[in-house]
Amino acid sequence: MINSARGTKNMSENSSPTHWFKRHQVTAFFIITYAITWGIGAFAILFSTQFKQIFGELTYFNPMAILAVAAPTISATILTVAWQGKAGLRELYARLIRWRFGIQWYAFLLIGIPFLGWLAALVAGASPVYRLTSPALAFSVLLNLLVTGPLGEELGWRGYALPRLLKQFNPLIASLILGAIWGIWHLPSFYISSLVQSGLSLPVFLCFAMINSILITWIFQHTGGSVLAIVLFHYAVNFSLSIIGAPMVAFMLVMLVAALLVVALDKKIGWFRKPEPPGSPIRPQSSSISITQLGD
Repeated sequence: MINSARGTKNMSENSSPTHWFKRHQVTAFFIITYAITWGIGAFAILFSTQFKQIFGELTYFNPMAILAVAAPTISATILTVAWQGKAGLRELYARLIRWRFGIQWYAFLLIGIPFLGWLAALVAGASPVYRLTSPALAFSVLLNLLVTGPLGEELGWRGYALPRLLKQFNPLIASLILGAIWGIWHLPSFYISSLVQSGLSLPVFLCFAMINSILITWIFQHTGGSVLAIVLFHYAVNFSLSIIGAPMVAFMLVMLVAALLVVALDKKIGWFRKPEPPGSPIRPQSSSISITQLGD
């Protein structure tokens, strides 16, 4: 009787929503992230009049937009606290200030990416989305570009989800999966006229996200799992599109060439190598990081 009761209890616990979320931490992350962002987006699209009356027009300076963009970080924080406690949370947020990686990476992120954006804009003869006509406007726009995207997103996408995907898939597949989910997550913004994405091509945007995701994984692996490096990359890309005025199609083609070169030439990452099964000796992915450093 006792054993039967215990067995029934264990089966009940294993089938509970809490147990499911614990076993499927990446899927749970995606569900919560989408629920927050798409919930706000659905309200803004389906009940636009009521939304504007309560929150005002949904631009990237609106607190509700900032909340929607911060969904990945919110989701990662909730799940990390739930399953790993304070120690896990410290480890997660420590990645955001992990700044000790080579100066060549800072040069690539802060100079190289904007240079590629400038080159794409020059060839296409494009103009910036934002014109920074005063120091106050420049500060406001540049800060907003940092908050609504890089800081709001990357602690979740790459601090939480990417390390876990790298334990299940090879780096190329993990990059493409996360890139597709990351790109589709932006879908509501394509139906809100006050947001920049409403004027973009969705297929091009999705391709751009997946290409960038490959480059992000490459940077992540070579910088010891630094989310700071990814924030700088994301910021440089947004800066190139918005401030320099790089057209997305032209910029995407430049980044595609970079991604193809990285996959073809950088053998340290092991783009097509399957993750080691649990309990196996872990081989380093590069000179600065291994999968064991990426967390559970």
